[in-house]
Amino acid sequence: MRRKTTSLLLAASCLALILAGAPATAQDATPQSTATASEAARQRTGDGTAQDRNPLAEDISVHADVDSTQYLIGEWIVLSLEIEAPATWTINPPVTDEDIVNGEFVAAEDPDRNIEGERQRLQQEITVTVFDTGSVTLGTIVRYRVPGDTSTYTAVSNSIDLRVTTVELDTTQSFRDIKDVMDVSLTIWDYLMIAGIILLVALLLWFGWRWYRSRRDREETVEEPPVPELPPAVIALSDLDALRAQRLWQEGGHKEYQSRLTDILRTYVERRYDVPAMEHPTSEIMPDVAMLGLPSDTLERFERVLLTADRTKFARYTPTAKEHESGMQFAVEFVESTRDDADV
Repeated sequence: MRRKTTSLLLAASCLALILAGAPATAQDATPQSTATASEAARQRTGDGTAQDRNPLAEDISVHADVDSTQYLIGEWIVLSLEIEAPATWTINPPVTDEDIVNGEFVAAEDPDRNIEGERQRLQQEITVTVFDTGSVTLGTIVRYRVPGDTSTYTAVSNSIDLRVTTVELDTTQSFRDIKDVMDVSLTIWDYLMIAGIILLVALLLWFGWRWYRSRRDREETVEEPPVPELPPAVIALSDLDALRAQRLWQEGGHKEYQSRLTDILRTYVERRYDVPAMEHPTSEIMPDVAMLGLPSDTLERFERVLLTADRTKFARYTPTAKEHESGMQFAVEFVESTRDDADV
């Protein structure tokens, strides 16, 4: 009876040990399986931070889609990317080649971000390309950060299976040489354009020649120095000498001689004293001449000469030879005595 009881105790102890050891073996196997999955995630994302190490990975989803599954090598592929995550997370969509699985980054449009309650949704189109041929599994990597955590986590989109091919060449066809230059006949518009260009060039040449000629003429033209105006006394004496040499009264030109003589005197007085002697009759000239401060006998002789000329011109009076000679003598003496000292 004691031996049977001992056997039952030993059997119970073994059963307890077996039941206690089974869970320990299962716990030891789980980390080994988890490590294998984490290593696969690291190879997938190309990042030292594995996706399954983030306890909140189930809160973010990344979905990528394309319009076609067949592309040529190097052709641009537009990925429609849609990301859903908590509104407080910082999402960094793909921006480099490292964010593209089995492809290369080309460009990305600005993401369209919408917040609905505590969730956010980002939609973005990304352009990528592939330089491998055959079956290619394409994917994208999204990096994000969680508030209160300095770590950067990654999330991988769904895999997209593509077929990438090259341009097929027909090797049965022989190579052909480059074609010759094709002759194209000119149209009416071509001729009009050519005529317009020729006309424009001709006008430019004509204006240039005119400009050059006018400039040359201006350079060759020698400006003559202005002739200095002679003093009134010099002009009057020269005119009196010329009148004497003409011998007008000796040949019967009494009226012309007296008219020329008094015109010379009137012109001299007007230029010398700025008196309007040519426009006024004798009766109006004498008051102005009297104000010049001339001697009285000079004023009398001056008036006598003017009156003699008036009678000769208007009253058909014929002066004597003495009157002609005395008038010339007075005119010369009057100019000589009243000339400006600077005119000498």
